[in-house]
Amino acid sequence: MWATANLFMELKKEKIKFVDGFKIRNTLDPDFCLLHGYSVDISKEKSKYYIPQGEVWIDSRFKDEFDFLWAVYQFMTPDEKHTYREKRELVKQKLCLPGIPPEFVLKREKRKEFEIVYVDGKIVRQYIDPEFMFGAHSYVYSYIPENEIWLDIKTEDKEIPFILLHEEVERRLMKEEGKNYDIAHDYATTAEKEARRKIGNYYPGDDNYPWWALSNEEIIEREYIVDK
Repeated sequence: MWATANLFMELKKEKIKFVDGFKIRNTLDPDFCLLHGYSVDISKEKSKYYIPQGEVWIDSRFKDEFDFLWAVYQFMTPDEKHTYREKRELVKQKLCLPGIPPEFVLKREKRKEFEIVYVDGKIVRQYIDPEFMFGAHSYVYSYIPENEIWLDIKTEDKEIPFILLHEEVERRLMKEEGKNYDIAHDYATTAEKEARRKIGNYYPGDDNYPWWALSNEEIIEREYIVDK
């Protein structure tokens, strides 16, 4: 089904680079997810200005899902015929595998107000929602039960506390204060960045940012690229 991904890659001649996504989220962009290309479009909330033109970056931890993620990336290219929400529904119809998914719940942890459910994100992406990434809750994703927060077990162990914090803050603001997703996500991202900073991480503009004298190319090649 996803063999066409390789054809797309040949046609577009984009250079694929595997990167340390965890380090990018700790030092540059908490919204770097699984796979992104260059973008500075004003209409896109999460532009990836730091990715060189002609390149596509994929978090190396998800390298085994490359063909599927590439197909999703190509399908989700904006067009004038469909809204983003329409595209999301279409990509599920076009790329998700048919039938009942294999068991994907790996463990559960009870909390006072909700349950943390650790899931095999690869199965969730391929059978339920191609854009499931790291964590999610029912106030954004209708397929998740109301009192659950799902976390992708493929996420690096030391990153899970930040993802959980993000989902908790976002969920609470949407549930208790009625904020829409975009606003709740902004607040949650700020809380997440502060938590990452508290264990010694930094972002451009911080007083302790160590790479201020390096060029973009030097930072990228030295700090972020895992496999060209």
